[in-house]
Amino acid sequence: MKTTGPVPHRRVLEPGDRVVITEDTVTRGTSLLEAAHVVRDYGAEVIMLFAVVDRGGTVSAMAAQEGIAFDALFTSQDLGFTSEEL
Repeated sequence: MKTTGPVPHRRVLEPGDRVVITEDTVTRGTSLLEAAHVVRDYGAEVIMLFAVVDRGGTVSAMAAQEGIAFDALFTSQDLGFTSEEL
């Protein structure tokens, strides 16, 4: 049955939750870090940022400055790309 009016808001994150934030591809990592800030604003703990492909290589250092671990399955070089091709 369809209802009208505003959709009720349910809080998904709770204080104390442990969260891994994932992304398919990262270049600079700013989106991952923005998401981490939102998660922390809800009182949850970001335990890791994770990407399938790290294209830029800068997110690891930025995440470390925030006290968050970062890892990726592959770098663009692992997949055969040079920095000129990116």
